[in-house]
Amino acid sequence: MSRIFKETLQKFWGEDVEINEGSELTCMRQPHYYMGLYPYTYSAGLTIGTQVSKMIVEERKPAADRWLKALALGSTQDSVGIAKAAGVDITTDKPLKDTIEYIGKVIDDIEKYDK
Repeated sequence: MSRIFKETLQKFWGEDVEINEGSELTCMRQPHYYMGLYPYTYSAGLTIGTQVSKMIVEERKPAADRWLKALALGSTQDSVGIAKAAGVDITTDKPLKDTIEYIGKVIDDIEKYDK
């Protein structure tokens, strides 16, 4: 597993990053990456967070109030219900596509500063 992980790191970073000895052991220090639906829940959380933050910037108090109500639900509802209470419908691909588009624009803006 360590060999595979090291090869993955080398392929991902290429010539840009020196892979230090022991880096291949990261897979053992971060086992949560490989548990259950971690990648899904991580991306869902980023998607919901991005969408809510965009709504707060656009709508201000109404969106912030929805977010606070969603947080107050705690674990009384499933993730779909809590996201919906915040104004994000994660039963469709729209929030994910909007988030990907938003991140693309942020990257474009950052790259403008590099020139």
